[in-house]
Amino acid sequence: MRMLLHGMKSLVRRPLKTVMLFVIFLIVFNLAFTGYIIENSIVESKNYIRNQMGGVVEYRMDFTSALPAMVGGAVRPPALSLSVAEKIAANRYVQSYFITEYANANSDGIEPAETQQTGGGFQRSASEFVLVGSNQTAPLDLAMGKVKLSGGSLLSQQNLLNGDSVVVISQDIALKNGLRVGDTISLTGAAFYLPMQGRQGQGSTDNTGATAIDYEVVGIYEAVEDGFNVNTIYTSLAVTNKINNTGNTDNTTASIVYILDSPNHVEAFKQEASPYLTSEYHSLYSNDDQYKSLTRPLDLISFITSILIWVVLIAGAAIILAVVTIFVRDRKFEIGLLLSSGESKMGIVSQFIIEIVIVAIIAFGISVGSSHIVSQSVSDWIVENQLLAENSFVGSTGGTAPVAGFQPRFLAGRNLSSIYGEVDMESVAAEFDVSINASVMGNLFFVSLLLVLAGASIPLSVIMRYNPKRILQDY
Repeated sequence: MRMLLHGMKSLVRRPLKTVMLFVIFLIVFNLAFTGYIIENSIVESKNYIRNQMGGVVEYRMDFTSALPAMVGGAVRPPALSLSVAEKIAANRYVQSYFITEYANANSDGIEPAETQQTGGGFQRSASEFVLVGSNQTAPLDLAMGKVKLSGGSLLSQQNLLNGDSVVVISQDIALKNGLRVGDTISLTGAAFYLPMQGRQGQGSTDNTGATAIDYEVVGIYEAVEDGFNVNTIYTSLAVTNKINNTGNTDNTTASIVYILDSPNHVEAFKQEASPYLTSEYHSLYSNDDQYKSLTRPLDLISFITSILIWVVLIAGAAIILAVVTIFVRDRKFEIGLLLSSGESKMGIVSQFIIEIVIVAIIAFGISVGSSHIVSQSVSDWIVENQLLAENSFVGSTGGTAPVAGFQPRFLAGRNLSSIYGEVDMESVAAEFDVSINASVMGNLFFVSLLLVLAGASIPLSVIMRYNPKRILQDY
C-alpha cells in the first residue's frame, strides 16, 4: 500500500511526464486494439462462411489435374477406392459418410412424373428414372434436407446388407401411378450410350436384353428443394451396383461424401486424411474454390491488419522503452536517496511498475472504447468497399454443383444441386461484427500487459545495477 501511494504521488508531482506516458500508451493501444478487433472480426467472418458452407468433404477425382493428362492420352487416372474411403471414414472428425451410386432405369409398368428442374423448363433425364443407391438407410439427399419422408419408412440395415429389392419413391410418382406403400413396381436397368460422333444430344439409354425386376415400395418421400428431380428413386447401394455390374470391385465411380462433426474441422480433417489418398489425381474437396473466392477480400485485409499490428507492437514497445528509460534517468537521484535510506532495489522497481501500470490501466480503459468506435468506422469501410464492392472478385456458393466433381452424361437432366450451404457476401457483410466480448477484452488486456512489460523490463532492470553511493557522488 505504501508503494502504491508513493507511486500515485509521484505521478501527480510530474504531470507533464505522466501525460506524455499516457498519450503514448493511448496511441499505441488504440492502433493495436483497432487492428486486433478487425483481425478478430475477419477470423469470425471466415468461420461464419465455413459454417454456412457446412462440414462437408468429398473424396473425388481431381479433374483439374486429371483431364489434361486424359486428353493427352498419357495417363488414365485410377478410380476411387472403396477401401480408402472406409479408412478415411474412420477419422475422428467424421460423423457419417455416404457412398452414393446412380443407375438409369426405365419401366413398362409405371410412368415418370413431370419434373421442373433448375435451369427452367420441364426436362427429362436420359432414362425415365434415376435409381440412387446409398450405403446408409437415410440417403444423402434426406440428410441434407432436400427431401423428407412423408409415408412408410426408409430402407433398413437388413435391406442394405441383403440388397433387397425395395425402394423409396416420390409423392409425384405415387400420385401419377396410384401407388401406395407396400405396392410393387417393375424397373429395368438401362445402359447409357453416348451419341455417335458428329451428332448432337446427350445420349440415350437402352434396356434391350435387361431383365425387369419387381421392387417393393417401402416409403414415399416429398421433395423439399425447389427443382428437385422427383423421378429419383432411392434404394440400396447393392441394388445399383447390381444394375451397373460394379459390385465385385474395390474401384468405384460413386459419389463419396463425408459429413464432419463441425465445419471448423474441415481443414484439420483434410490434413489428417490426405495421406490415405493413393493417387495424385484424387482429392478431398470442400468447395475450396468458393471458400477462397469468398474469403479473398478478407484475407487481403487480414494481411494488412497483421502487418499493422506487428509494426505498432514493435514500435510501441520501442517507444515505451525509450520513455521509461528517460524516466529512470531523470529520477536517478531519487533512486539513490531511496537506496541510501534502506529501500530495496526490488521495492523501487515495484514502485516504477505501479506507476506505469496505473497510467496503462487508464489508457487501456479509454482505448477499449475509442478503438471500438474506430473499428466500427473501419468495419463500415470494409463492408462497403471490399465485401459489397462490385470489383471485389467474390462469388457465391449458391447454384448447382455436381456431385463427385462433374455431371456424368448418363445423369444429364438430373438436378445435382450443391451439397454445400448457400452463402454470399451480403450475408457475410451482415455478420461482420466488431463488437468486443469477454474473450476479446481478455486478449486485449494480455496484449497490453505484454506490451508494457516488453517496453519497461529493460530500463527497470538497470535499477538493479545501481550503486547508491556512486549515484549521490555523481550529483
